[in-house]
Amino acid sequence: MITRRSFFAAGGGALALAGCATEQVTADGRFPITSVLGILPEVSEFRAALRSAGLADMLSGAETFTVFAPTNLAWGAAPAEFRNGGAASLRSLIAGGRLRLPDIQARGGRVRMLSGIDLRVVGGTPAEPRVQAARANAAPSGASASIVRPNLLCSNGVIHILQGVLIPA
Repeated sequence: MITRRSFFAAGGGALALAGCATEQVTADGRFPITSVLGILPEVSEFRAALRSAGLADMLSGAETFTVFAPTNLAWGAAPAEFRNGGAASLRSLIAGGRLRLPDIQARGGRVRMLSGIDLRVVGGTPAEPRVQAARANAAPSGASASIVRPNLLCSNGVIHILQGVLIPA
């Protein structure tokens, strides 16, 4: 027989268990880059490439980074030698520091990536700038891409979603 006391005891246990639920990951600055990339289905292939190249741990640590993450469509359209280039290729989509769009504009629209190439703003709108890669101290070359989802805040940096992959010609 279920008594009032046992009913409330069971309900109290359920409430206690509900309080143990894991926190929902969001792009509000509380979670690391790899966790935020994990909730973005449009960049799942890029995230898998980061993991297989051994860069996921770096992007989960305390050091700050800015990641220019291409969409799955853009990643799939990139040349195979770039997609299969491992950490060396992926470093051309990662910059040191926490750079939101206003920070990039304050730097004259230039960002030095971990690979040594530069990313430069070459047009677009303030809310959706177009960027292009350039070899160090050279003019931008190769395809350009728009930042379609900027300023996704992470505890250790910022993610900008790109509609293309930036490879200097």
